[in-house]
Amino acid sequence: MTWAPQAGPQTAFVNSEDFEVVYGGARGGGKTDAALGDFALHAADHGAAARGLLVRRSRVALEPTIARARQIYRPFGATWQEAKSRFAWPCGAVLYFRYLDNDADADLYQGHDYSRVYVEELTQFPSPVPVDKLKATLRSAGGAPCGFRATCNPGGPGHNWVKARYIDAGPYQFIEEDGLTRVFIPAKLADNPKLDQVDPGYRARLRQSGSAELVRAWLEGDWSVVEGAFFDRWSNRNIVKPFTFPDWWARIRAFDWG
Repeated sequence: MTWAPQAGPQTAFVNSEDFEVVYGGARGGGKTDAALGDFALHAADHGAAARGLLVRRSRVALEPTIARARQIYRPFGATWQEAKSRFAWPCGAVLYFRYLDNDADADLYQGHDYSRVYVEELTQFPSPVPVDKLKATLRSAGGAPCGFRATCNPGGPGHNWVKARYIDAGPYQFIEEDGLTRVFIPAKLADNPKLDQVDPGYRARLRQSGSAELVRAWLEGDWSVVEGAFFDRWSNRNIVKPFTFPDWWARIRAFDWG
């Protein structure tokens, strides 16, 4: 059976014509399938001009993505080439699978050119620097439209910068940057009914996977949780705006080791 997106966020993801699309939220929301399926459709539309790069933080993290890709790509005629760590399509399209153990590894891709770059689990990158460097590889001599795509869950070492850049702007809200558009698509477990059908116990197991804050983040796609903090939620509304206070006010300082 040929892969097709489920109605809702998956369809919005693969149909988006925006340059930068981030699909994030609850675990089990169908994000990896959306990323893999997006390139299959990109390859079908643009043939040999479709050149993709999919990265994760580690080789271990990459393995289940490759395994899932084998299932999705087999009906499209794509074959896995172990020596080059890529899937190749009969039409000439290719999708490379790589990992960035260190931020400096992004420099190895200088001079490469791709029409699609995918970053799986964006929040596993403590800094946006290596991710942004990969965007420089997005150029297409064959005329295929270039795009950056990413998936992510709340939590992880990159939670704060990902939240600030993508989530705080608001779901489905476009932001113009140098003429390029960016959009965030929220994911919830309910968006992936196929998972509930084949593995109805997943939701219950997820509830036992960590702290209450982490479970809420993974189950509900809640980006406001702060695991381990005294106040477990942050609000951009309930804060005091900066102001100059009188000299006679007493100063009391406090800090939290984290």
